[in-house]
Amino acid sequence: MRLSKLLPSFIITTLLLCATASVAQQSRLPDIGTAGASVMSVERERTFGDLYMRQIRSQAPIVGDPVLNEYLKDMGTRLVREADDVRFPFTFFWINQNEINAFAFFGGYVGFYTGLIAETQSESELASVMAHEVAHVSQRHIVRNMERMQNATPSTLVAMIGAVLLGMVSPDLGMAALSTTLAGAQQMQINYTRQFEQEADRIGLGMLVRAGYDPMGAPAFFGRLAEKHRYAAKVPQILLTHPVSEARITDTRLRAEALPRPANRDESRYLLAKARVQARHVKTANEQSLRPLLSERLSPVDNANRYALAILLLDQRRAAEAEQVLAPLLASDPMNGFYIDVQTDILLALGRQQEALQMLERAYQREPREQVITLNFANAALAAKQADLAVALLRDYLLRDESNVLALDLLVQAYQQQGNSPAMHETRAELFALHGAFDQAINNLHLAHKGNQSELERRRLQARIEQLMAQKRQLQDLFG
Repeated sequence: MRLSKLLPSFIITTLLLCATASVAQQSRLPDIGTAGASVMSVERERTFGDLYMRQIRSQAPIVGDPVLNEYLKDMGTRLVREADDVRFPFTFFWINQNEINAFAFFGGYVGFYTGLIAETQSESELASVMAHEVAHVSQRHIVRNMERMQNATPSTLVAMIGAVLLGMVSPDLGMAALSTTLAGAQQMQINYTRQFEQEADRIGLGMLVRAGYDPMGAPAFFGRLAEKHRYAAKVPQILLTHPVSEARITDTRLRAEALPRPANRDESRYLLAKARVQARHVKTANEQSLRPLLSERLSPVDNANRYALAILLLDQRRAAEAEQVLAPLLASDPMNGFYIDVQTDILLALGRQQEALQMLERAYQREPREQVITLNFANAALAAKQADLAVALLRDYLLRDESNVLALDLLVQAYQQQGNSPAMHETRAELFALHGAFDQAINNLHLAHKGNQSELERRRLQARIEQLMAQKRQLQDLFG
């Protein structure tokens, strides 16, 4: 499924650098049950995280791609299962940027730039970055950083938080405000960041091994990246936000060498995800280089090359050619979500909506809870003017994933196709709320309230309006 809905881009500033402190290096891990409690409770951290995520949705070019989102979620779930001290559910998402970076912030939110997977050479390398970020969150590094500001005045803390928010809206202004607020404390900030990086390295390696990945992925990726950009005038964001030294790489390599390594890993889904990013997002794949690589052997690498070419052809509106290229892949693995997604777009581009519906209905009967299949099925139903089917599919899916922006967007279209104005406005309100646009959300709920004849429904909508007004006040109270 393709989305052209990309918001203005911005560069995320690392949230691990959002506070400074004077603190001695610690050798033991903290008691996570109390770490950061004097500054922010776990529940308040979740609230901060939710509000930050709304800001990011409104400003960042978040990738609305169910295939890549499902892949990232699966990898994240596998790693989080092996993490200790998990206090809240994790949310993983992609930012459509060619930069090589990843970041974590309040409440279990972890973002990955599309440029990151394009730079990695194995799934274990990608997973090592994710495990590192999960460790930052599970150890509450941001909050612990804030807790160390024992000598800072309350106004300094407020200014620091405000600067980080400003940085999300306008990176240049945010960094200027942050630099002014925290002037004179750079060395303490660097030292403190190193402590957290070492801690995240240790915890992340253990998580990586328990999840079945190769621990050598961590030193391989960061070592190669550091060497590649050793004398570069401009280094990748990830090396700025995650300072790497030779001593740190050596320490990580020695630790990794002492850990067990998996004999063989299935890299097929990773290769397909990377091929999708290279073909559709970072735009490094091209037809001329892929054509000679096509093979009928259908090895994982061959499949990824063929898959990337099919996407390129489809995006160039050469759907018939794309179908021919994709056909061997779909025949060999008809339930593969990567292939189903592209084949759906091919069939819709060729005007074969009924064929797409039949394919997706068969897949849905086997995997009724799978994101890629469900959202493609709903999208095909809309293309075939079967709004009732789309509404049924999406309402059921949203019971399990209520914050899925793509599902809500499709549901708005389905209600609009039905002519159900109150339901359309109510769903649109939830979309606005997820982007932190509370005024627009409340206005849409008022429209839904006005167009609804059921007294029970009107009361429910009024209650939701009051909830959003409370959230708006909470945002104002927290960040002024």
